[in-house]
Amino acid sequence: MGWVSFTMDIWSDQNLQSYLAMTAHWIAKVEQTDGLKLRTVLIAFHCLTGRHDRKSLAEIILHLLDRAGITGKVHSVTALSFTIISNCFFLRLVIL
Repeated sequence: MGWVSFTMDIWSDQNLQSYLAMTAHWIAKVEQTDGLKLRTVLIAFHCLTGRHDRKSLAEIILHLLDRAGITGKVHSVTALSFTIISNCFFLRLVIL
């Protein structure tokens, strides 16, 4: 697997408990052919506790990427929330 892109979103349930979900996306070679296939996998569904500031979110995201073994392969980030996007820019600086 080469570069990996990932998407993520954070939301709260009716009890105001927050969750973070992350999916990874990459292009894989189809064995015994010259074909390529888009692969997608859920790499985390994480219950968030405590603060949701830039530093804590970056630490959580890096931990989840490390656990999935793809921290060094991250290529791009897509997030639905401006808060998450601004935190991802901070995360990208940490990864680089």
